[in-house]
Amino acid sequence: LMTNNPAKYGGLEGFGLEVVERVPLESVPNPENINYLRTKRERMGHLLEGLDDVL
Repeated sequence: LMTNNPAKYGGLEGFGLEVVERVPLESVPNPENINYLRTKRERMGHLLEGLDDVL
């Protein structure tokens, strides 16, 4: 499953589907998207790494 959202694979498992691998979707933070990416991580629990190391 290609996602950064843990609720997606949790939801699929709730329907009896086995998720055998999660492939993260990598985004390069930049001045235009850094606040958006941090909001997704902080408010929605998205698994995004390295945002605190940038900008």
